[in-house]
Amino acid sequence: MTDVSITSLGHDLYLIDAFMHDESERLACYLFDTPTRVLIECGPSRSIDHLYKALDAAGVDDVAVMAVTHIHLDHAGGAGHFAARYPGSRIGVHTQGARHLTDPMRLWDSATRIYGEQGMQDLWGPMDPIDPSRLLVLDDGDVIPLGGGRTVEVMYTPGHAKHHVVFFEAATGACFVGDAVGLAFPHGHLVQPVTPPPDFDPDLVTSQLRRIAERAPAFLGFAHYGPDEDADSSLAEAEERLWDWVSWVQAAPKGDMAAAMREWVLDTYRRQGYDDTTLEQYDKNTFWPMQVAGIERWLQQQTPGG
Repeated sequence: MTDVSITSLGHDLYLIDAFMHDESERLACYLFDTPTRVLIECGPSRSIDHLYKALDAAGVDDVAVMAVTHIHLDHAGGAGHFAARYPGSRIGVHTQGARHLTDPMRLWDSATRIYGEQGMQDLWGPMDPIDPSRLLVLDDGDVIPLGGGRTVEVMYTPGHAKHHVVFFEAATGACFVGDAVGLAFPHGHLVQPVTPPPDFDPDLVTSQLRRIAERAPAFLGFAHYGPDEDADSSLAEAEERLWDWVSWVQAAPKGDMAAAMREWVLDTYRRQGYDDTTLEQYDKNTFWPMQVAGIERWLQQQTPGG
């Protein structure tokens, strides 16, 4: 398998395929190879060697800041390993997520309840704690310098998770959205919601989608996966599909909700004209029980005593 893939996006910005789960186009990391290097996302420790190989191939021996959009394992699970590998780096994380990177046991235990012990090892690998002195704690309106007068701006975007941020950069017009907008895999041309417990809140997600749209980004840098230059349409599609999912879960009969939701979603895509290859890609990249659980939890919180 070719496990180094680096694509120039212009203005010293590069997309690195992190080969999460040892597969291509599962996680995009974004490198600013600027006087002050900044990397966005590192992925889980299980597959972080792919990222190291790519950085080595690009001649990158250290970065100033490795910033994560949020602390879920597919984005930040390898942050402690990255900090050890690149001792000159600071690890950028929202203030709500910082304590989980210095002491990841609570995050690890929560994820283990979803994936099981073996699943944690097979999919994600261990998390190493980060010394607090290595953290760059971020909040709305902060900026990360790139050198040469350029900066990355931080926007706090809860909704997918309470520790989620997105990053804007003016020269490229890029908005690196993590999971704030959803999944949008190359060649599929659709945006799919990501609705995990415990923090999922569709009202907050909607407000963030509209805030991002107000910034008129040149492209959305999806973590899963890659740049999308049709930002306005994708943001509108994300909002519409999000509420379709919420409405379906609200009305669906109880039972094997994950299987039923999977069938409904994929049948909807099929009716909308998406091909089998696209359906397979989105199916493979969706953990359906988690999507149902997040929406159900939010719905329960909307009822008196919920």
